[in-house]
Amino acid sequence: MARELTRRSLPSGRIARVVMSEAADGDIAVGSPEHSVPCDRLIGEAPRPWTFLEQVHGAAVAEVDRPGAATGTRADAAVTEVVGATLSLRVADCVPVALIGKQRIAVAHAGWRGLASGVLDAAVDAVRLSDGDSSGSLVAVVGPHIGSCCYEFGLNDLTGIVDLFGPAVLAETRKGRPALDLAAGVGVAMDRRGVAVIADGTCTCCDNRYWSFRATGTTSRQAMLAWIEHGSEVV
Repeated sequence: MARELTRRSLPSGRIARVVMSEAADGDIAVGSPEHSVPCDRLIGEAPRPWTFLEQVHGAAVAEVDRPGAATGTRADAAVTEVVGATLSLRVADCVPVALIGKQRIAVAHAGWRGLASGVLDAAVDAVRLSDGDSSGSLVAVVGPHIGSCCYEFGLNDLTGIVDLFGPAVLAETRKGRPALDLAAGVGVAMDRRGVAVIADGTCTCCDNRYWSFRATGTTSRQAMLAWIEHGSEVV
């Protein structure tokens, strides 16, 4: 069932929440959430309509100024400071990342192509645009994704990622094959920007609670959802 990855108070007194669905919550692969049947209380709490992006493994960031806005935008990140505007990502093995700032939140879809194209930097910049803080206070919440234990990777592409993020991304699978450590790449990218990381650490390929394209070739997807809700707001 869906799990809450974090619940964090903002300086305003509002609350930022990040939830990750599981296979048991239904396939959220296409269209709007109305096409799935969310069966868990936490998913049900996420305000609707949700913003769904057309994810293309790039670095574009969609600005969400009202609930459901920017749905269908070709982008791999979304940002908002609007209460009740639920941002969503659809993933199987790619890394879902939520960013929580002082007053804004964002989500970013970071597969290896998105990571290389700078989607995390773009999302950090979008959150900090109105936060006015170039360092500190920003937190990245990293959801379940494929681990290096299972992510065999071609040497040519792996070399390019190493050039961008250093040797920390080099790994081996359980079978001793060359692998990409996506979590390490996200960690390097966030460390360069002074962003603290909260990592879930679950491998979608190992854990049958999650859909995994690498494990089964499935077209099904789980979702990361992030939103801001009212709390004891500071006036």
